Amino acid sequence: MREEAQLIAGRLEGTLRIPDGLVSGTVVIAHPLPTHGGTMRNPLIAHLARAAADRGWCALRFNFRGVGASAGEWSGGALEHHDLADAVAHARAFAPNLRVGVVGFSFGALTTLRWMATGGRPDTYALAGLPLRSETGETNAMPPVPDGAFVVNGEHDEFATADEIRAAYPRATVVEIGGSDHFFTGKRDEMVRVVMDHLALTLP
Repeated sequence: MREEAQLIAGRLEGTLRIPDGLVSGTVVIAHPLPTHGGTMRNPLIAHLARAAADRGWCALRFNFRGVGASAGEWSGGALEHHDLADAVAHARAFAPNLRVGVVGFSFGALTTLRWMATGGRPDTYALAGLPLRSETGETNAMPPVPDGAFVVNGEHDEFATADEIRAAYPRATVVEIGGSDHFFTGKRDEMVRVVMDHLALTLP
């Protein structure tokens, strides 16, 4: 397994984890809120990338605009879905014959929904720690959540419990990680396994 630096669309910092042996898919991973320390180096994001590579998939992480070495300025979520679109296009360009899955955590999950609402079409996707509320307790302006959306939230998530997600979006598929908070503290292996098992239904 190896990791290579990537420059996405000439402006976004990224890193690509490449598994040993046959590669059978690609996963693009979107990180949590930059204003609270979220970057592609987030331990949970790195854990997801390692797990994807262990399954035989390339794992592309990237920094949203204004984060790390990525050019531009943080837009508060208004424009970051364009960054995700560029990352997915980058993934499809370097492996045009492979299916592409998208995993978003927290702000990354919201951004995945915004990207899909503007026409983004992943082959499969998973939303982890989908936040209905902001860190101040205010209700987030939620993008549309498609029927059948796959959501993994903690039982005690501070920003939306699994039960709250089910109540708000009864047509979504919601998996609860018991005893877990928003960051899946102590339950990361379980959450990552659930996400990877879901992706494996579509990625070879």
